[in-house]
Amino acid sequence: MMKVEKKTSKLLTALSIVLAIAMIFPIFWLICSSFKQPNELFKYPLKLFSSDPTFQYYKSVLSGGFMNYVKNSLFLAVVGTLITLAISAMCGYALAIYRFEIKYTNLVFAVFLLGTLIPGETLTVPQVSVISALGLYNNIWGVILPVVTTTTGIFMFRQAYMAIPLSFVEAARIDGCPEWKIFTHVMMPLGSSSFVTLAIFSFMWRWNDYILPMLILSNQKNFTIQLAIKNFIGNTGVDWSSILSASVMSVIPVIVVFVILQKYIIGGVSAGGVKG
Repeated sequence: MMKVEKKTSKLLTALSIVLAIAMIFPIFWLICSSFKQPNELFKYPLKLFSSDPTFQYYKSVLSGGFMNYVKNSLFLAVVGTLITLAISAMCGYALAIYRFEIKYTNLVFAVFLLGTLIPGETLTVPQVSVISALGLYNNIWGVILPVVTTTTGIFMFRQAYMAIPLSFVEAARIDGCPEWKIFTHVMMPLGSSSFVTLAIFSFMWRWNDYILPMLILSNQKNFTIQLAIKNFIGNTGVDWSSILSASVMSVIPVIVVFVILQKYIIGGVSAGGVKG
């Protein structure tokens, strides 16, 4: 029996390594290709490493105002994530703590969940119409505000707070603690793993967003990284070398955020799956 378990464990380990390599290899190929000359990218037979590596296209991308696009994307991702965390945490708190105190609280949550059945593409035209009416067209806030609420975040916080005994809240109320202090001083620290997990997901969603910025932003100085990369596709051809170089640089912030906060993901996802 022990031998069978050891063999199974080794097989699963080997399979995990193969899958990890299969997932990492395209990223590694992207990085290596970003140092190649254009004539090497499609030369057959394909080679992983360049025979004449160059930083020329990194320099070209940076000199073309790429850091301004990074600044715009960082503002979009960071500010949008902070607002999303605040709204999701407060909604999750209300839906979890007041579920026995306020009638129809669970029905309200069910309506939130039903909203996830609506395809995001069907909301594009109404979103653009509202943004234009508010005077936020071609404004980075016009990209941030339509997506600051997320049912995923509300669900995650609700489930996390439902796993916390209501006696904590009741004890704080008996001590005379106001409701906002209960939320900020008692519940928020206990739901820290959900904060970190949603922060990672929200940052990646906004950093990689393409459709909404493309519809809202028309002035190039307001472009995000994803729109800037699209600009390398012109009427006369595609500047693949610049696209590869810009893509590598655009991935770095997401990897940094993920590496720093990855240890909190399992805790946050587990907390979101607890049945209350």
